[in-house]
Amino acid sequence: MSDKRQKIRKTFLTAAASDYRDGGLNFPMTRCVTDYLVQEHQELSLLLNELQEQLGVLRLTRDRRKTADRLAGLRRKIAEATHTHVVEEEQILYPALQEHVQGIAFTLDRMRHEHVAGEQAEKTFHQSLDRLLQGAGNPHEVMQSGRQYVIWLRHHLLDENGRLFPMVERGLDPSIQQAVRHAMEEMSQESSARVSEGQTFAAHA
Repeated sequence: MSDKRQKIRKTFLTAAASDYRDGGLNFPMTRCVTDYLVQEHQELSLLLNELQEQLGVLRLTRDRRKTADRLAGLRRKIAEATHTHVVEEEQILYPALQEHVQGIAFTLDRMRHEHVAGEQAEKTFHQSLDRLLQGAGNPHEVMQSGRQYVIWLRHHLLDENGRLFPMVERGLDPSIQQAVRHAMEEMSQESSARVSEGQTFAAHA
């Protein structure tokens, strides 16, 4: 873990401990973290709906280049949102759960393995779409790998909703949840700023 990530983790744990000693925050929100992550899930689900629609168009359209360009745009948005979501969980939420919830190690390891499997599904889809964009790909291959990617993501989101989120709500007290959410929001803002800077640089290159 980088020094910066260690500092983030130390900051939110210290803040949470201080809040707990002071009697907690003024507005105990037992769904503070899960409400935030569910919003990310909903945004991802909308993007997945669009991706599924464009994969269906690819099978029928004559202008495959135009559809492939749309798929590339959606791919970028989904990849950015997924990466931010995974980093928030693995570098902020999981350490907090390990610190405060007993018997959760197996569940967290399982979630990490799912993230690795998702990276492979994402990579396969990206490679097949890249070949199509270069004029050497197979639309059927893109549709197949894209649908497998969508299936994995939807399954993972459902698994988090049903398995991970109840553990968060039961295992982390309101002050810890508030500190975790604040750290995740800061990380998300940093990620968005880096993406914007990259797009601005590309536009002027």
